Order: sequence, then C-alpha cells, then structure tokens
Amino acid sequence: MQRILVIRAGALGDTLMATPVVPALAQRYPGARIDFLASAQAAPLLEGVAGIGRLVTLRQRNIPYWLSPEKLALVRRLRRERYDLAVVLEHAPRYYELVERAGVPRVAGFRFTPFDPARHSIANNLRASGFEDADRHDWRMLITAANEEFPPAKRLLADRLTDTRADGPAPLVGVHAGYGPARRKKDQERRLRGWALDNFATVAARALERGARVVLTGSREDRPIVDRLAAMLPPEHVYPFAGEMTLRQSVWLIRRLDAFVSVDSGPAHMAAAVGTPLVVVWGPGIFEQTRPIASAGPVEVVREPVDCAPCYGTPMMKACRRNICMEAVTPDRVLDALERALTARRSLRPPA
Repeated sequence: MQRILVIRAGALGDTLMATPVVPALAQRYPGARIDFLASAQAAPLLEGVAGIGRLVTLRQRNIPYWLSPEKLALVRRLRRERYDLAVVLEHAPRYYELVERAGVPRVAGFRFTPFDPARHSIANNLRASGFEDADRHDWRMLITAANEEFPPAKRLLADRLTDTRADGPAPLVGVHAGYGPARRKKDQERRLRGWALDNFATVAARALERGARVVLTGSREDRPIVDRLAAMLPPEHVYPFAGEMTLRQSVWLIRRLDAFVSVDSGPAHMAAAVGTPLVVVWGPGIFEQTRPIASAGPVEVVREPVDCAPCYGTPMMKACRRNICMEAVTPDRVLDALERALTARRSLRPPA
C-alpha cells in the first residue's frame, strides 16, 4: 500500500482549500493511505474526513528545525511511516526540509510547480499536487461530518434557540464580525479585513426586524467584539456564542444556520464547505485566489473595488492606515445579498 502525506499547516481557510487534493490523489492512487499534516489550530476540521487516513499536527511552524523539539520528533515519526510521496502545499523551504530529513523519496509541491496568481488557491493546490487538469476535479472543500455528534452544542442550541414566529420557526442568521487575535491592532474594525461594527449592527437589526434570529459566532479571541455587537442589539432573539464551542462544534452550528454573514475569514470557508448560504464582506484579499467556493449552498461576495485593492502580498498591505475597501461596502448591499441567501436556503430545504 502506498503512503502519501499532504502538508498544509496553515489557518482554517488555507487548510480547507487544500482538502480537494485528497479525493484527487485517492483517484490517482487507488488503495493508498493519504495522511494530512495540518496546523494544530486547523486539524480538528479534518477529524473524521473520509479519505484522510491519519492526521499529523504541527503547533509551532516558524521555529527552525534544530531549535524545535516538536519538529525533531515529527521527522522521526515521518521517517517511521515510510511515505512514498509528500505533497507540500507550502512555499517555505522549512517544509521541504522536513520531508527530505524524513527520507521521503518523491516530493511534489510549489517548489516544482510555481503558484499561478491568476488562479484560485484550490486550482493551484491541485496543480502543485500533480494535476494539471485542475479544473476537471471536484473543488468542494472537505470538512468533518457534523451531524449529531455534539450533545453539548445541541444543548446550547436547544436552550437558547427555542423561539418561533407566528408563521413557524424563524430563520437563523449567523453573523461573524471578528477574525481571531488582535495582534497589532486591538480594534478589529480597523484591521485590514475589519468591517465597522455599526454596519454589522445595522445588518443584524434589520434581520431581526424581518423575523430572523441572529447567532453571533466567533472564537474566544473574538469575544470582546461579539459582546460589543450584542450590546448594540435588542436582547430578544440575539444569541452570542463566541468562545463557547470547540472548532468542530462551531462547524455543527454553522451548518444549521439558514444564512451566514462574515468578513473574509476561516468560518466563511467553513460555511461554504458545509453548504450554508454565505454572504462575505470582501476588501483587501485577492478575490481570484482565496474567495470561498460554494458547495451545496450559494456564496455571494460583496465588495467594492478600489485602486489599492487587493493589497495582500504588496507593500501597500503594511502601509494601509484606512481600509477604504471595506468602508465602501454598505449595509444595504449586504442586506440585499442576505435576502437572496435566505431565499436560496428556503429553496434548498426539503419540504416538511
């Protein structure tokens, strides 16, 4: 049996955009065991995914090999597994060093197939894995099955989301305003991908007026901005969940939403992967490369091209002091897109 290792140790969205290579490799190498090396942060997304044999995790990706006990142990483990092929979907030389030290005889990746900036990251990942016909493969992102696995999440949901309207259960609209640790800019609204909290409050308030229930999602680091947003809304039918669920429980929750409104973020890719109708407020990111790709549900990206966007990967990114690309997106445009998402969800749901 051949053994293949796929390496993508990035953030949530980066990891999900690498998963379409798994079924492509399985088709090319029938019977092979395909393992996946992911960051410790993103690895829970891949637990239980069909086609992935074993998960290998890396916590500290930037520490040099000789200074990292974790990487020394990782190389010993990879050497024991005797992989026949490593697919390195990273650009940094340190990942090629790991597989070379582990003695993997065949290596594919961006060292040998340069990234094409005109193509989506999923297509680039497939091409770097040896599939020149990337557009002929299934681009759906793989994610762990999130059906009835999480009693704690189900209890949280049942305890809070019990209200209905006169015409039946009210739609659930998720709102994701933050995206993790603040780092240099503590105010997430002022970060490159941040959208003004007043805008999110307007969208959420109008959704409530139209009979929806609003679920505020986020990580533990997002809790301050989620608490601020919740304070700007009427308490009825608003449910903050930031920091209360594991990553896989968050997938479970997002899958049960009728629509999801988010900045460019990992949870946006999660919603696209599980088929929840998605509205993304887009600014500095490279649309052609990293926009979420729809699976069962539609994805609508709301953006306003400005002269300096996209700035990711350019000197302008670090020099940016005002994200006018995000400021230009109005709540009315997002609300129109949200209405289309809810209409699509109603058509996707099977009859009662």
